[in-house]
Amino acid sequence: MESFFRSALTLFTITSLTLAFGAPIILCASLGYRDFALTLIRIWSLAFIKSFGVRLTKVGVEKAKGLGSCVIMSSHRSHLDGPILLCTLPFHFTFVIKRSLAQVPVWGWAVTRAGYIAIDRKDHQDSLQGMKKAEQLVRQGLRVLTFPEGTRSPDGQFKPFKKGGFVLAIEAQVPILPVAVVGSYELLPKGALRAKPGDVVVVVGEPVETRGLTYEDRVALMEKVEATIKELYATGERILGEIKRGKP
Repeated sequence: MESFFRSALTLFTITSLTLAFGAPIILCASLGYRDFALTLIRIWSLAFIKSFGVRLTKVGVEKAKGLGSCVIMSSHRSHLDGPILLCTLPFHFTFVIKRSLAQVPVWGWAVTRAGYIAIDRKDHQDSLQGMKKAEQLVRQGLRVLTFPEGTRSPDGQFKPFKKGGFVLAIEAQVPILPVAVVGSYELLPKGALRAKPGDVVVVVGEPVETRGLTYEDRVALMEKVEATIKELYATGERILGEIKRGKP
């Protein structure tokens, strides 16, 4: 019975926050106030993670300050990751998301209006078109986040990285900002119906330059960024362990 009520509370919280913020986001984005719409999404994200008792520890955020147009790449374990990143990074950015998420009532309409890019990863042509749209946004000076694993890990382990985001960064000749989110899987794993309160550590790495790289360098770039994100993740695991043991 307790499990049922916790699941019901999770659903109620998500629905309430989405309804409260969705309409204003859609309105602002439709009127051309994209930055304000993205600000509202960040506020929604903060309310979202606070309501579930997520305690954030941020490491290396100063490395992202002053960074202009870029492609952000992060590990992906949970639906909490997006809101957590929106509460961590010190600037506005949009996401490349699954088309199915863009079809979620209110939330999907709001974020796509604000500039999020929906792609069908099973449709190669649709994915290419989506990445072209992302490239256009990056060339306009915006920042775009992609999850190089493509989707959430079902078991908390890293999935193989996909090349699309790396090609995007090379084509636009913008840096990649590597990030690791540690602890979100334990709070809301794939398939879970409710989130648990707890600690999450976000570790931001040094930007990886792509200037001068070509399409032929995509695999080497992917391997470099993958290794970097895994190192950041290991750092986050160590810090999270210290937090749980009560160390400063």
